[in-house]
Amino acid sequence: MAKVVAFFVFAWALLVWAIPSPASARVDCASTLAINQHADARPLQAEDLVGLIDIGSLADLYDDRMFTVSPKGGLIAVGVRRAMTATNSYCTGMYVVGRNSAPRLVDSGEGTIFWKFPNVLGKANFPTGFPLVITPRWAPDGKSVAYLKLINGVAQVWRVDIDGSNGNALTRSIRDVDDFRLTANGQAVVVKLTDDAAALEQRATEGLAGYHYDDRFSPVATNKPFLRGPLPSIFRTWDIDNGAERVATEAEIALFRESGSAPSWVAGTKENAQGVRYIVATRHGKESGCSSPLCTRVVGLPWSSGPNHIGFLRREGLADSKTAIFDWQVGTGAPRKLYSTEDLLLDCTSSDGSLICARETSKEPRHLIRIDPRNGSVTVLFDPNIGFGKLSLGRTERVWWHNAEGIACFGDLIYPVGYSKGKRYPLIVVQYTSRGFLRGGTGDEYPIQLFANRGYLVLSVQRPQSPLAGQEYLPSNARLKAEMEGFRERRSILSAIETEVSQLVADGVADPNRIGITGLSDGATTVQFALVNSKLFSAAAVSSCCWEPSQAWTLGPAIQAYYRDIGWPALTEDRPEFWRPISLARAAHHIDTPLLLQVSDDEYLATLESVTALRERNKPVDLYVFPEEHHVKREPAHRLAIYLRNIDWFDFWLRGHAPTLAPDDVAAGERWQALCRSLVSSGPKPCATPSP
Repeated sequence: MAKVVAFFVFAWALLVWAIPSPASARVDCASTLAINQHADARPLQAEDLVGLIDIGSLADLYDDRMFTVSPKGGLIAVGVRRAMTATNSYCTGMYVVGRNSAPRLVDSGEGTIFWKFPNVLGKANFPTGFPLVITPRWAPDGKSVAYLKLINGVAQVWRVDIDGSNGNALTRSIRDVDDFRLTANGQAVVVKLTDDAAALEQRATEGLAGYHYDDRFSPVATNKPFLRGPLPSIFRTWDIDNGAERVATEAEIALFRESGSAPSWVAGTKENAQGVRYIVATRHGKESGCSSPLCTRVVGLPWSSGPNHIGFLRREGLADSKTAIFDWQVGTGAPRKLYSTEDLLLDCTSSDGSLICARETSKEPRHLIRIDPRNGSVTVLFDPNIGFGKLSLGRTERVWWHNAEGIACFGDLIYPVGYSKGKRYPLIVVQYTSRGFLRGGTGDEYPIQLFANRGYLVLSVQRPQSPLAGQEYLPSNARLKAEMEGFRERRSILSAIETEVSQLVADGVADPNRIGITGLSDGATTVQFALVNSKLFSAAAVSSCCWEPSQAWTLGPAIQAYYRDIGWPALTEDRPEFWRPISLARAAHHIDTPLLLQVSDDEYLATLESVTALRERNKPVDLYVFPEEHHVKREPAHRLAIYLRNIDWFDFWLRGHAPTLAPDDVAAGERWQALCRSLVSSGPKPCATPSP
């Protein structure tokens, strides 16, 4: 659902998922995860994007470390993941990176781990489809590293020596390990698990007599009630030498809480009374906070950068388009800026006088770098996709502008491969994050560089700040309700897109008759709003949808009650003026923009009111439902099919080309031609005349 994820606090919980490969097609994960040092220059393919070697998770999920430095500072451990479309599975592995040695893949295996929200409005383990960040934890002697790994479908703690030998499971848990810590002496591992046994048994018993429909239900997600959240955690300790398991002591459980009892300051953040997040440091129970405005707008986790020093990342620049690294000396005033860039920096830490960060550039997938804070020089430490830059990629250009409300905006313009100045190109808008590597927008379903290779101009738009930015004194729900008044924030976002698109048309770069728009989640909401309120777009594609009166029952009682608190009407309220600017069903008679929906099976119910109304009006709409999927699609085969079908869709409606890429291209072509004929009878002929 369009804004469900954005409304809730992100917190970690495990969802294990692995697609087993057929016995005859077992995957050599060591080879799959090997770094290709000798890639050839050639055109980019969809499989290249799906099959990138990934570090960490989504860029906005930064509450866990994606790499760690060894106790003596000479080595870095970093987990990787790669999707394989041929087997519809994943390989995961662990690299150890030395200062002056080639990266070593010390372990690999099939399967990957995803995570759920532990609690969404009283619903435990709400699925998302986001990969879990695998945090390596070093043994105190620095000779081995431990991390979560799938063993026979269960998340266990695995340890391997830094030379790749002696890999073994430290736990044999019957349920997934959520998190773990090694004891200070390195002789035991303390694990955290979700205690759901009693809740599962209670739900099974209830089912024998029928589930009572209450706020545990969310029909759009599942036909069973969720377990009530949050579920309790239990802690167990495993002896590393003999494998004995016991209940963890209070001192061992305290390892999960960085209390500030260590000799150095422990870095953290807090929110003040106005909801502004700022830097704090804790030691021996004493807390020291930074009062400078430069210690706010913090991104990710801060870190201890030396005795009495805290390092952190924050946004700055026009429209917050830059990421900067700051150093704050505990107990002093303003922090000192060390580095600033338009690239995306994630998960930085200090080591031997340098800064080590994960970085993405517009054309480079995530990799690890070392920054010298004295002069700003950058050294690449680990790039698992070093050959990607040899593939054909469109030129990228950062652009800034202001929308109709005067709000500063930014995004990236990606030129077609082989761009010719003076020629107009079909344009596709991708939302709603444009920091870092320009892969496929939020949710990674709209392959930016593949579009560029097909002759499209692409505008990647960063969602602008709220019109109420700076009014932190408003309580959260009151602020959301104020943003909903007259759909003020949605109008601001649409204005940001329309303003820059109109500029590209005025510049003679974009073809005003061939403009597409795409989106997932909040981006899909903007697409829906645009289809009702704008005539700028010639074709659209979304990955989730739609806001309609039926959401009152598809979302379930708890979520609907929450939405009513922030301004959405009840099902029984007669509010046509509210729904007029947003409802596709109520605007179906005047919407002619072809719309493709590729949604998960646990969200598709929310699309049906809109899709049914559009079909009743013979409007060009097509819907695909992907099984066993969630808000973000996770199966490699699904991701590949989505990429290819999105290209086919825009090729058909913006360029007049029959679909040739997706698995069902022939059937889709026949169906889309029928949609086109019904549209042509009442207007122009956008899909039937090929354009150069």
